[in-house]
Amino acid sequence: MKINLSIIKFKYLILLLILIFSFYRSPYIFLNSRFVAEEGSHHFLFAINNSFYSNLFYYDASAGYFNLVPNLLTWFSTLVPLEYAPYFTVYGSFLIILYLSYIALFRESDLFDTDNKKILGALLLFITPPFISEIWINSINSQIYLCLISILILFMKKLNKKQKIENHILLFISSVSGIYTCALVPLYVIKFYFNKNRYNFFNFLILIFSNLLQLGLILNSKLSNSLNNSVFTNDFNKDMLISFIYNIFLKPFFGRDLTHLIWVKISYINNNPFLWTTIFFSIFIIFAIFKFKEIVSFLKKNYTTWYLIFIFFIMAGVISIGSLNNQIGGRYAVIPGVIIILILTDILTKSKKSTLTVILSTMIFTSLITGAYEFRPNYRVNLINLNTNYLKFLDCLNCPEWKSEISRWRKDNTTLIGLWPYPKKRFSLKITKND
Repeated sequence: MKINLSIIKFKYLILLLILIFSFYRSPYIFLNSRFVAEEGSHHFLFAINNSFYSNLFYYDASAGYFNLVPNLLTWFSTLVPLEYAPYFTVYGSFLIILYLSYIALFRESDLFDTDNKKILGALLLFITPPFISEIWINSINSQIYLCLISILILFMKKLNKKQKIENHILLFISSVSGIYTCALVPLYVIKFYFNKNRYNFFNFLILIFSNLLQLGLILNSKLSNSLNNSVFTNDFNKDMLISFIYNIFLKPFFGRDLTHLIWVKISYINNNPFLWTTIFFSIFIIFAIFKFKEIVSFLKKNYTTWYLIFIFFIMAGVISIGSLNNQIGGRYAVIPGVIIILILTDILTKSKKSTLTVILSTMIFTSLITGAYEFRPNYRVNLINLNTNYLKFLDCLNCPEWKSEISRWRKDNTTLIGLWPYPKKRFSLKITKND
């Protein structure tokens, strides 16, 4: 097999640019670190007061599911002085983000089956609008990136023995670090059904095990009344449908600022978002009816597209049922939004219709441009309204600096320690474990 060294070098250049652009997004976090919400108040607090084995099996009953990654990373955080503890969650979480880009670039797959698609895929899975500041390099939300890694694993091919073992480990860590990857089990069952081999069988077993584990924990939390009251109680109304269209069909391509501007203009013309949502769906359904035969024919030839569509509906169902406080936006919209982008990209690379190619190319290009623009929110724009100041997820704008918080705590250990997102998150650091 002939290897094109220039392409390999270019891929590593893309990876280097991703590293540089990551630092550009949040230099403060990389240089100073921080804990985000439950990273500090739940996982780190438990880790510092318990043994490695106890911490390994810790789970937050109010969330209901097991999340292994913050358990592991916060345990490593306990091995260093308190002042440096969050560096492990920051850099550990960043490695997961970087690995997603790496496998998109360097693994053989049916989804990204050419070098050009690999490069495009790595960019789409890093810089597009769904990857909001809220989920940036924190272990609580690493489950989102791990799920995307598990989706890429689903499409991989020509794997050597080492890569197969690596995928088994990644799939296990992903599925015991949240419910997103667990929800992929139907796809892995289908893959095993059509490709009965040892590799697919082990992937199937891993997901069956993790589903039983996670569902058991969720059921236990529900029966013991520990589960957050807003989980499984979503009110499926027209506002939720409007939010779904806004966050999952529009923002992934036009970003928050442009989508919000268009939305405001439409509301000004006719202050009835539900009407516009109905029109949107009606056009889509009419198009699907007229193009039904073509759509079916296309899907028969391209299993990757219908797999992605299946994944979209699964993830849409998960967030609709399991999100907190009826939310569809924010971190809940990330995976469905990314899958929509991947579906259109997959159709774009396989479509032979010039008009469709122009439309889809424009949408993908717009997604990359708006994602790059919003990757680090504009400081001046965000200062206009501090309630929607998304830069506060990346920069320290009168934030609780971790080392300063620990310095105050050492002088008075009854002092509450501030966490991100500030200013609401604080916790009491009580160390009872005997060294």
